[in-house]
Amino acid sequence: MFIAADLPPEAKAALTGTARDVPEFLRPNVRWSRAEMMHLTLRFVGDTAEDRVGAIKECMADAATRSGKFTLHLDDTGGFPDLRQPKVLWVGIKGEVDRLKMLQARLEGALTQIGIEPENRRYNPHLTVGRLQRGVPPFAAGQVGQAFAHVRLPEPRPELPVESLALYRSRLMVDGPRYEELARAPLG
Repeated sequence: MFIAADLPPEAKAALTGTARDVPEFLRPNVRWSRAEMMHLTLRFVGDTAEDRVGAIKECMADAATRSGKFTLHLDDTGGFPDLRQPKVLWVGIKGEVDRLKMLQARLEGALTQIGIEPENRRYNPHLTVGRLQRGVPPFAAGQVGQAFAHVRLPEPRPELPVESLALYRSRLMVDGPRYEELARAPLG
């Protein structure tokens, strides 16, 4: 399970469009994210027993009601661990990022109080657009990273209005994961 904010269609189109800006011969080295799977994750919860879902929904609702709506924008491209040898390709976030981090911290605190282990790393908001395939040689990964570093998103950058949080269950299927919405909590 995970808690996320949804993205508008314009942002999803800009994010999926980044693949077209990578040279065609490099694209097969990446598992590109499908538009319907894109979201801004605030907290990955992981495998969770069914009897814990109600408490997680309450934590999400509490954090959401204590935060007003805010707006983010797409920023520049990047990679984890970096674009010299990326494993993940992402687009950053700018705008009211401090409000996003405050919302995420409230959520983190509430989940910790119900016994969910806190994340062991600092929250780094980003939108994943692709993951390198297993076994991609370092030279090819470097080429992908360099090409992705030169991707330019449309101007003006699409807005990402954050108006609610959603709790999703991820189900792994033969053709990839499927997300099922379990709950939604409006901000404010």
